[in-house]
Amino acid sequence: MPEILEQTQTTRVPKAPPARSRAIEFTLAILGFLCLAAGAYLLFAAEDWWLGDLVESWHLGAFIIGGVLMMTGLGVYANESYHEDGQWTARVTTGAVVAVLALAGAVTAALFLIF
Repeated sequence: MPEILEQTQTTRVPKAPPARSRAIEFTLAILGFLCLAAGAYLLFAAEDWWLGDLVESWHLGAFIIGGVLMMTGLGVYANESYHEDGQWTARVTTGAVVAVLALAGAVTAALFLIF
């Protein structure tokens, strides 16, 4: 009687996705906040300060750069949180709303700088 060769069945256990570090998102958001803080400081700095000549428009540039950096960091954070959660949760909504507000602030500062 011939022997039947049976294939052994291997079951694959699905692996969890690797834990992703959010260091880039938080670094961009913190750098954006620091640029916004520098812009707010330059907005109220005295003109007799040793960098007083730069004060006239640098705060708007700092607002633009800070808003774009915060929008990038928080937008990536909201996107990754959405993919992780699979639905619109509070942290996804908060990140997306703050990112849109940061972009609106950057566009407003750019319009003030242009006009």
